[in-house]
Amino acid sequence: MLLNRLTARAFMIVVVTLLALVPNNLARLAPVAVAQQRIPASEVVWQHVGRIYLNPNTGKAVWAGYVVHINGITSSLFSGPPSEATAYFTFSTDVLSLTPMPSNGDMALSLVSAGTFGVYYNPNPNGDWSNPATFSSGQLIATFTRKESLFPEFGPVGFHSLSESLQSSQSFWFDGQIYNLNRMVPHGITFAQFFSTTPLAGITGYPIAFAGTGSTTAVEGKE
Repeated sequence: MLLNRLTARAFMIVVVTLLALVPNNLARLAPVAVAQQRIPASEVVWQHVGRIYLNPNTGKAVWAGYVVHINGITSSLFSGPPSEATAYFTFSTDVLSLTPMPSNGDMALSLVSAGTFGVYYNPNPNGDWSNPATFSSGQLIATFTRKESLFPEFGPVGFHSLSESLQSSQSFWFDGQIYNLNRMVPHGITFAQFFSTTPLAGITGYPIAFAGTGSTTAVEGKE
């Protein structure tokens, strides 16, 4: 009996000691993170605007841009008038490959290679269409992985739909709160994107660019 009392007392001393070592900011952050809501399946997660930078000689491309709205964040996602230059949240793919397929009538078809898609938070926005690297600056807050997918083009418009799995995520502070995409979309997202086939000026290594826009929805998964 005495041994049990001593063991219990020793355990409580250890617990109290460990709690004393926990930084105050962690204790303050925990309730905020736990309170964050998961986005229901098929509900819009965000809308985005971007450009795909293409080298037609190699088929290599990069898709980069900025996020306009994130479900669950009610404050503005811009540091000033909404534009690529003021967007706090941006994105960029890895270098992907577009492989042409035989056309289906007047519809052009390409395969988009498997790879990754990164989402970034930059408290000092600096997005610039003439420098797509600016859309992958700041804190990497999430990485998604994609499988090979089909990209059809019909007349002046291309459409790209695919699902991506959340590979990793990092918590971030925004407007006095903490967020984590793992709590928002733990099972990943599905993209629905439209692209203009009218070429724009590109950059070194990617001489052509095309404007695009779209949205993502939450993917349902087993708990």
